[in-house]
Amino acid sequence: MRDRKSPRSPWRRQSRHTTEETAGHRATRNAAQLYAEYKEPLYAAPPLLQRMVDAGRLGRKTGSAFYPYA
Repeated sequence: MRDRKSPRSPWRRQSRHTTEETAGHRATRNAAQLYAEYKEPLYAAPPLLQRMVDAGRLGRKTGSAFYPYA
């Protein structure tokens, strides 16, 4: 069910703003889990992604990632 005045449903809008986890955190966590399970370097988090997460460039919620979100 979609709200006619909103481009997103109320549930999607709520879930997007209530989670504290960002895209960068999810990506590095998933890569770490895969690497721990299979022990293959292919599944390790890319160094660039790890540096961006460490620098706080986590995606839309923080306003910057590969590109700035204004």
